[in-house]
Amino acid sequence: MNQSANDWNRVQHAVVHDLRLAYGHLWENVATYLGLFLVEDLAATWSHSQVLRADAFNNLSGIFSTSLLMTGLYIASKTRDDDLWGAPIAVTEQEHVGPRTQQSRFRFETLYTLTAGLVMVIIAADIIYKASRTLIWHPSYHLQPNTAGIAALISSGVLLLLWRANHRWAQRLQNTALTAAAQDTYTDALTSLVTVLTILGVGWLHWAWIDGLASLLLGIYILYTGIQIFRNCSLKLVDYFDPQLEQQYCQTIAQLPQVQRIIFLKAYYDGNLVMVSVTIAVDPQMTAATIYQLTQTMNTLMTQKYGVAETALMVMPGTETTTG
Repeated sequence: MNQSANDWNRVQHAVVHDLRLAYGHLWENVATYLGLFLVEDLAATWSHSQVLRADAFNNLSGIFSTSLLMTGLYIASKTRDDDLWGAPIAVTEQEHVGPRTQQSRFRFETLYTLTAGLVMVIIAADIIYKASRTLIWHPSYHLQPNTAGIAALISSGVLLLLWRANHRWAQRLQNTALTAAAQDTYTDALTSLVTVLTILGVGWLHWAWIDGLASLLLGIYILYTGIQIFRNCSLKLVDYFDPQLEQQYCQTIAQLPQVQRIIFLKAYYDGNLVMVSVTIAVDPQMTAATIYQLTQTMNTLMTQKYGVAETALMVMPGTETTTG
């Protein structure tokens, strides 16, 4: 038996509301990245700084990755439509989008977050490649450190403030897209900070090797972060779930007096929602009303204790019990 329609509508409304809040917040990221790109690119032209121009285009790539996240959130938050990303939806589903169709929409957030992680991997590979070339060929630099350094420092400070906002909203909304945006913003802030140090090292101390070494280390860090995002989203899309947490779910459900034994339990993610499918054995004499009440009790218990959005219950006859 499934959760009642009213319960699902409540869950859907809360999740869609949070998705739209996250979508609106990401517009701040786009505006910030665009402004920083224009400032750094102009400063790079004035100061003849190639490393600052590279940082500017790294911020420009942030607009692309943020746009991917926003696309996923936009699709996930739609509740009334006649198609699902171009694929037709049945007329009955168009009139009242059911749980399964809406849950499928929620997975678009994970899918586009995964793509953003892949973009981070590609950017990191490019940074590592260019840093390796710098270490090998030792190019000469002719720049004005004051202008370039101030622009990179402004970029670092603004991005750190943006990262803090992203991180706070990601924790508040428990949103993977905002979490990915926060990680991306943090690495971009580090990139700008490394750019400042590189400009100081190359422009004032004439240590050209700092550029290559710092960029190489930063590229490795961005690569690691992108791989982690890609890995976590991939596991969610193939319905992987922590087996230890599933075991805790089993122990909690097994404590309900009507449950004789748990035959099957599987947890999975739909976007940020945790869904649980469970099959249990109960007294074959149990009435439909009692089973319905058990379903409601189980849903309430799993939501309050673990934050599970929906527990789909299937019952099978177990051993008959008698009362004296």
